[in-house]
Amino acid sequence: MNTFVRPSDIKSVRHKHIDVVRGKHMYLRMRLPETKRHSQPMVSLRPAVHVYEALCEYRQRRGEAAPDDYLFFPELKNREHALAVLNFFFKWVLQEAGLETGPLGQTRTLYCLRHTAITLRLLYGQGIDMLTLARNARTSVNMIERFYASILSGEMNVGLLQSRRGRSD
Repeated sequence: MNTFVRPSDIKSVRHKHIDVVRGKHMYLRMRLPETKRHSQPMVSLRPAVHVYEALCEYRQRRGEAAPDDYLFFPELKNREHALAVLNFFFKWVLQEAGLETGPLGQTRTLYCLRHTAITLRLLYGQGIDMLTLARNARTSVNMIERFYASILSGEMNVGLLQSRRGRSD
């Protein structure tokens, strides 16, 4: 949820695609293989760094942290099968937690994590513009407007609507 990555892209992520960036901001720079005509690097949110580092520690203990090793289920050579296994475990966790469906009755899937990440940035991203968000999520502004921003109302961000830019002295 802190990376904006499509579930279909998860299966191809290798350690060589991920850089941990520490500076004014801490994030993962993800240089994933091209998908849906998008090839630009993506930037994660800060919590993803801690998750990735914990995953790296676990993978190193198992000898699965080489640059060409996959992040998830590296032992499974069939990557479609690896994604199916990941989906199975995600659905199992949702079932055990009683969270299989959302408040409107919609079935939750692994894709919901991407949807949540984009929607939360729209809600709480301190004025993030849709173009920046779309480019980082490797999608279009039109897709964000149609599928992610459709639940937002003007009143949700009334502070941003009424804000003014500071004077540059």
